[in-house]
Amino acid sequence: MPEHDHKNDIKEEPEPSSTPSPTPISTQNPAASPELSSKSATKEVIHSGRLYQLFTVVLSAVIAFSLDRAAKLWALSHLIFGEESAYWPGVLQFRLTNNTGAAFSLGRDHAPLMTIIATVYTFVFICWALNRLIKASAFAALERVGVGLIIGGACGNLFERYSQGCVTDFLEFAFFSFPIFNVADALIDVGLVLIFVDILFLHKDEGKPADAQ
Repeated sequence: MPEHDHKNDIKEEPEPSSTPSPTPISTQNPAASPELSSKSATKEVIHSGRLYQLFTVVLSAVIAFSLDRAAKLWALSHLIFGEESAYWPGVLQFRLTNNTGAAFSLGRDHAPLMTIIATVYTFVFICWALNRLIKASAFAALERVGVGLIIGGACGNLFERYSQGCVTDFLEFAFFSFPIFNVADALIDVGLVLIFVDILFLHKDEGKPADAQ
């Protein structure tokens, strides 16, 4: 019998490849890294904070508008045009009148012009408030309330200008001569005072370098 060749039973082992194996691709989500997660959380906090600030402004504006409308409707239904009615003797009285001019009866002989000016003023102020809300690092509560009162009061007067062509005024100081005004005019002034108080006294150092404070 022929002798069996055991050399054929030996399996040849493949030579190791000199080409490096490809580096496995990481399946880790980049957003899951601590740095990106921190940035995302910070953005969410800033976004929610700005929404809260916007809510404060809108709520203040709605309250101001509602108070002005309620006061004017009451005046129209309870007061007589031109007649004086003492509310706080020696301080404040009622005198119902229609005003085609601006606040405190200014420019009453130029109704269309005053309406245009009031509309532009309100639009510009709302744009400024939105820009302030977006860019400012902090929009103080007192300033937000002041901005809301101004917007609400201005919209209250604009509503009457476009709906009836004039503004209802019925408040008059009794102790000195002053133009007749309404609740919207008073709220606008209160809003301006709140903004100035916040800027000049409460946050006057905001934006200055640390060594200058």
